[in-house]
Formats: sequence, C-alpha cells, structure tokens
Amino acid sequence: MNGRVQDAPSLRARRRVRLTAALAGSALGVFFLLAGARKLYGWDWAMHVYRHDHPVWVYYASAVGEVATGIGLLLPRLRFGSAVAQLLLIAWVTFVPLRPPDPSTAGPAVVTTVLLVAVAVITRPATPRA
Repeated sequence: MNGRVQDAPSLRARRRVRLTAALAGSALGVFFLLAGARKLYGWDWAMHVYRHDHPVWVYYASAVGEVATGIGLLLPRLRFGSAVAQLLLIAWVTFVPLRPPDPSTAGPAVVTTVLLVAVAVITRPATPRA
C-alpha cells in the first residue's frame, strides 16, 4: 500500500511531462507545417535568406522537410523521429554554409531547437530493461 501512495506523485509528474511534450510537439508541428507550406507557396523573405547561403533546391527541400516533420510532430507515434529529423534539418541548413548564423534569424532557431530537443528527450522510445 505504501508503494502506491509514493507512486502517485511520480505518476502525476510523468503525466504532466507527457502533456507538456504533447503540447510542445503539437505547437511545433503546427509551426513547422505552416512555415513549410508558406515556403512552398512562395515566401520572398525566406527565399532571400536561403539564397544568400544555399542553392534554391535546399530551400524547397527544407520546405518539404518542414511539412513532413510538422505532420509527424502532430502524431504521437512519430513525434520523436520527427523532432530528431527537424533538428538534423536545422543543423544542416544552419551550419553547412560554415558561416556564423545571422543574429536576426538566430532567436527563433534557438527557441525551436531547444523545444525540439526537449520533445525528443521526453518522447524517446523506452529502452527494454533487462
């Protein structure tokens, strides 16, 4: 009986963490889905930013990747993989030109990266216990 009483707070805490991950994942999913769709339908500012450091195919590849990961972040079973894929996409687009990131665009990238890492850590698949 004592075990059940002690487990109640940790169960509530785990539920709260899962709810936070679900809300953050859903918010990020909507964000990346809309950002990717906007890029695909023509977003002059984003095109200008990408064309400064990348060929045009990188712009469209990142748009398709954002739409795909945005959908994945909305679905609980795909949330972890989509968060990792989006982190890889952000790293590729940010660091491949081997220039320091533009400070005017660094803020949103840092916020979304931190949230994606949190979602990935919280939703990572459970490892089997021996």
